[in-house]
Amino acid sequence: MILANISDGPLREALLQAAHPEEEVMWEPELILEALAMGYPRLLVETGDDRPSLSHLTDIPVVTIRVGRHAARQSVAPARLSVRQVRVMIEQRAESVSWVDKVLADLGRAAGARLPPALRTFSRRILEFPSHYDDLYPVAVRCGTTRGALKARFRRRGVPSPYAYVRWLRMLACAHVLADDWVTVAQAAYRLGFTSDGNLCRTMQGLTGLSPTEVRTPQGRNRLLLGFAWQHLTPEALAGWRELDDLFVQTA
Repeated sequence: MILANISDGPLREALLQAAHPEEEVMWEPELILEALAMGYPRLLVETGDDRPSLSHLTDIPVVTIRVGRHAARQSVAPARLSVRQVRVMIEQRAESVSWVDKVLADLGRAAGARLPPALRTFSRRILEFPSHYDDLYPVAVRCGTTRGALKARFRRRGVPSPYAYVRWLRMLACAHVLADDWVTVAQAAYRLGFTSDGNLCRTMQGLTGLSPTEVRTPQGRNRLLLGFAWQHLTPEALAGWRELDDLFVQTA
């Protein structure tokens, strides 16, 4: 996830095309602030003058591209910034491999096959911003559809409800948070958008059969991965996901 704290239209378009096809780019101010506090963005992009800087709120890498009256300070005018130039800026500053990349690789191994692009994109969104994607409504909004239409697309392709994937992926995000022994269950519940630690415990136990204490361990996390793969990453489900690229994968 890239947070684009910018209002310049051409620069937004260049950034959207320069981002990885699986990657979400957010520029809504309220979502940027929420993502900085609760999510796992890999980069913040700012222009330095059209919106107040948010770099003091985070320790993630920040790319500043000067526009407007500050454009003369750089060798390439903002209007002429190519997608390639923006991509180079991203690659120079952003972390190349995140914990989300590792989870996606582990899920592929558990499933015995590389995850389809649509599933990787969907999973990345949930894992990087679990407090926002806590139900199907924000997922449907990002896809430009409704919850009912989204579920119907899945059903026609023989794929389990998208909400089932949301719930399991949020549990994997919880396992990541709880891997830090200093983080309490209450703190993890807040980070993931659950109403209370009790709600988190009940959800996890009912869905996975595991407790938060168990998923803190590597063994518990592996059981979580295998349980998810056994139920929802079957060859039939993966085949259905391969027909959903138009919903989730960004195309330049």
